[in-house]
Amino acid sequence: MPDHTILKKAEKITAKISVAPPRPLTIALRSLKCLVETDEVGADEPYMLVTACDISGLIPSIEVTRYGPWTDVDKGETKTTALIPPNAPQALIDFMSLTLVLRHPFWSLDNKFAKAIADPAKVIFVASLVENDDGDTSAMRTLVKAAATASLANSLSQPRDVRVSKLKADIRGALQIPTGAPNFDDPVQTRELKVTAADLAKIAPGKRHSIGMDFVGDGGKYHAVFDMVGA
Repeated sequence: MPDHTILKKAEKITAKISVAPPRPLTIALRSLKCLVETDEVGADEPYMLVTACDISGLIPSIEVTRYGPWTDVDKGETKTTALIPPNAPQALIDFMSLTLVLRHPFWSLDNKFAKAIADPAKVIFVASLVENDDGDTSAMRTLVKAAATASLANSLSQPRDVRVSKLKADIRGALQIPTGAPNFDDPVQTRELKVTAADLAKIAPGKRHSIGMDFVGDGGKYHAVFDMVGA
């Protein structure tokens, strides 16, 4: 068989091979370990705000998910989020949330269903650890979401790294706004949670891939573990 005939057949076979679509997944905070307590008086009461941004479209989609606060956290102690039973009715979820910190996924942005990440450069995840004192954690979540929305709207023409830098700065600014007195909440650290193509390649149905991050500030140090789970 002539070489050109073999080449044409190989090209036809290659054309029929489709690239596997990205697998839907969820990402959520699984655990938070206190390595060093903050400088605040008494045991820590940390909470985490994760700002998730889908920048694949012209108008970014944004959600901020709150985990915690946990009370009476001492050095060496690990706090975890509670798994939500599959297909749990909202009434059960509401009941569980009265006493537990639930493992709501911050990806996708509905806090419920798995969603694929076609291009990790088109998503931004920013995690902020805060020590809760007299502040209103729900109000702070709202302030952070407003700051993130404005930040991404004002940086549409900028490259991704600039947008991430501005987003973190604006979130840090929002975290400085008092939401309660006399003892204001104290931000520990705000960091980008980077999800890479290598991370996505490890996703399989029902399998967990974890990413660990340290948060240092306000005299304290914490280690957070985020779980990526394939659907």
